[in-house]
Amino acid sequence: MYLLIVNSHSGQSVFKDFAQKLTIKLDTSFVPYFTHDYQEDDFWVQVKSFIKEKKSGLLGIVVVGGDGTLHRAINELHQFNLPFGLVPAGSGNDFAKALNIPLQHEKAFARILTRTPDTYDLIKVNNHLVLSVAGVGIDAETAARTRNSSLKKWLNRIGLGKLSYLITFITILGSFTPYSLELTQQDGQKHNFTKVWLTAVGNTPFYGGGIPVCPQADPQDGLMDVTVVHRLSWFKLLLVLPAVFFKFHTKLPYVTCLKTKQMTVTTKASVLIQGDGELIGHTPLEISILPSSIRFF
Repeated sequence: MYLLIVNSHSGQSVFKDFAQKLTIKLDTSFVPYFTHDYQEDDFWVQVKSFIKEKKSGLLGIVVVGGDGTLHRAINELHQFNLPFGLVPAGSGNDFAKALNIPLQHEKAFARILTRTPDTYDLIKVNNHLVLSVAGVGIDAETAARTRNSSLKKWLNRIGLGKLSYLITFITILGSFTPYSLELTQQDGQKHNFTKVWLTAVGNTPFYGGGIPVCPQADPQDGLMDVTVVHRLSWFKLLLVLPAVFFKFHTKLPYVTCLKTKQMTVTTKASVLIQGDGELIGHTPLEISILPSSIRFF
């Protein structure tokens, strides 16, 4: 038996089209829990109650939705030590891209049913778990404005939802104020940066609908990849933005890349933090890698 967490906005049609057919066709059953708003606490109370009652018979937890739904599911249900599966049904699907999970729903379900789960790392940001990328700065501001924007909803309807993040990012360049940052690694080594636009900490390479901000990040190497973009004007940032899509940005003098297992980040002024596209607080932050701490089909 698999527990399905189904985002009613992005995943209900997937369930109706395919998961119900699987339940009829296979001996394995799929028990769905639908949510119109995965931020509702009451929904997760119900899900946890079901898991506690049925855990001995559960083969795994399958999320039918996007990165936001998956992020919340991991933070709420990681404690039960069950393997997770993902059927991508969001606008960005960055974690699916990193793990080569098919976007075709039939193939994604087949992967879950035929694979033995592998272990992957997680990032812990203060008290939040992050699967893909945590970001400090303009990317967090972008995530905040994109999440419920009318632009995103309109682009989703025409199949171009991935563009909403990039368009919003460009529109707020002129109003965002870069910040100063001190990054301290676990060995005590300090790095100071000024005029910082964003600091991305990657367990996987992608965020914002496939942007490879941490192109060398590997969710099974026990390390976090850190990308700091600093010391350039907003106009020059706009000019070098295309380099990110070709993974050339890591060679530019305005970009510093590090690998680490643990670090602290402090800023003079409070700066927003996002994880998997969800707002998770403000600086300062403590961030560390949790090696081999989650299983995924």
